Amino acid sequence: MRRQVFCISFLGVFLLCFAAPCLSQSMGGDMSRMFTADVLKTTLFAKTAQEKQFCDYVIQKRDDGTLPYVLLYAVHQKSLTKDRGRRFAYFKSSLEIACRREGIRL
Repeated sequence: MRRQVFCISFLGVFLLCFAAPCLSQSMGGDMSRMFTADVLKTTLFAKTAQEKQFCDYVIQKRDDGTLPYVLLYAVHQKSLTKDRGRRFAYFKSSLEIACRREGIRL
């Protein structure tokens, strides 16, 4: 009985420590490719041509390595908690502040 409990516990620890991080890393690259300018425009309710152009610009900066995906995604997720009419303004100002804080030039 103890041997079975030990084996099950060991298997659980193994999965938590080794398998889960491997799976999450492989999904990160896929998520970055699915996070496009169209997704930004739709979820942030970008209305004007300037707002849509900013979404394209941000994704371009992410693709060339200037803007880390993690930072962009975090600001986007926080923006989704705001009212529809204020999402884009919150996203833009928050992203600019976060980039300034990290020393990233947009």
